[in-house]
Amino acid sequence: MWVFVMKIRVTAKNYPQEVLQSETSVLVEFFAAWCAKCAMMESIVDELAEEYDSRVKICQIDIDKNKALAAEFGIGIVPAFVLFKKGEPVSAAEGVLSKNVLEDMIGE
Repeated sequence: MWVFVMKIRVTAKNYPQEVLQSETSVLVEFFAAWCAKCAMMESIVDELAEEYDSRVKICQIDIDKNKALAAEFGIGIVPAFVLFKKGEPVSAAEGVLSKNVLEDMIGE
């Protein structure tokens, strides 16, 4: 059975709408296509997107394609995760994280 997982790719163009103006909390993963640790996080991010479906928006920002957004948040290490509530960053973590750590960060 195929499960459609809703992760949103965010760019500078849709960032205000998808993240800043979101009605729900937003977990943003900053990643890079060449990053092995980011690839290791993919299944966990997919699980979170499925489990939190409409309660928390799961977004991904490619740091190579969105250098200004990565710079705005001082992203130097990927993967990096930033949780937004009401358009404001409220917590952040970087590196390979367990699903429990991300769930605690989301706090739902």
